[in-house]
Amino acid sequence: MIRAVLGGTFDPVHAGHVAMARHLLAHGLADQVVVVPNWRSPWREEPVVAPSERLAMCRLAFADVAGVVVDEREIAGGRPAWTVDTLAALAAEHPGDRLRLVVGADHLATFDRWRDAGRILELAELVVLARTGATAGAPPAWLDGRLVPAPAFDHPVSASAVRAMLASGFAAAEALPADVAAYIAARGLYRAG
Repeated sequence: MIRAVLGGTFDPVHAGHVAMARHLLAHGLADQVVVVPNWRSPWREEPVVAPSERLAMCRLAFADVAGVVVDEREIAGGRPAWTVDTLAALAAEHPGDRLRLVVGADHLATFDRWRDAGRILELAELVVLARTGATAGAPPAWLDGRLVPAPAFDHPVSASAVRAMLASGFAAAEALPADVAAYIAARGLYRAG
């Protein structure tokens, strides 16, 4: 089985994340997409919403997407986690499966600075997906043989744009899965002040 690992803060999970998972499955890049919301990225500022809320939103967003599972290990850990550790755990749990790590094109330029990048490449192949305003360019030579070609994918929604819309009091329903939009509204998440 090919398992594609899609990690992130998901603050909030939005329509682009769901479209990305569907894209991976539709193009045969994965038999299963493992969505791994993190407690907090070691590289980014503190998320706006609590880990338990982000996990709940991920479960809602992907509940009806066949081939996607939401993995709570990084949230359950209660601290920032490193990608290499999550991949090692998944590899131990699913020996014989192929792991693929999904990264945005904007992360490829700094991938060699990730914690234990060499070990990550031993554990998983990389699937690089384009994002608006970010191009991957030519892959570095050290990725030779570990990069899986992916059909073009781009989605205009970003979590920061959704947060800004919600904080300004604008509805972001078109940018969010319906159940996630309802969850956010019911709890008053992402409101300014």
